[in-house]
Amino acid sequence: MRALLLTSIVLVTLGAVFLAASVFAPDLVDKTTGNVKVAVQKQLHQLLAPDELPEIRLGGEGGMVELDHCDGTFTEMITYRIDEVPPLFAAHNNCGGDIILGWELGQRVRVAGSDTLYEVVEERHTPKWSNVEVLVGMSGEFMVQTCFYGENKMRFLALAPVGSPAESDR
Repeated sequence: MRALLLTSIVLVTLGAVFLAASVFAPDLVDKTTGNVKVAVQKQLHQLLAPDELPEIRLGGEGGMVELDHCDGTFTEMITYRIDEVPPLFAAHNNCGGDIILGWELGQRVRVAGSDTLYEVVEERHTPKWSNVEVLVGMSGEFMVQTCFYGENKMRFLALAPVGSPAESDR
């Protein structure tokens, strides 16, 4: 009975601490919980499907309205179309975009519906709402983008083809 009372007190105290933190430091809570979510997702993937590459789905083109649909795809952002920048596909971090927060340079990935393997070849961070010109010169066939949790920062990753799955098995 004492153990149950002690456990209840600890849980209520932790709840109060988390409530206070979310009121007084919401960005810190968002950053911390987001980072934990990304780390857990990455570990689960390594445990449950260690031989499978991460996969993303590219969706249609559009702007913020389409991005806000939150349908699990990366939207091709028409507002980022300029000659010196590869096509850019974005997803909100809380709508599946956070998968790219766990990737590093050299990470190989799949795109749903494609037989081509891709590799992360370049990374760039910018403040949110930066002008597209900050992406000039990025390499790759296309880019994916999401925001960091709890920060005024976006992450852009350039992806380049590295062949088909059959070629990589050789």
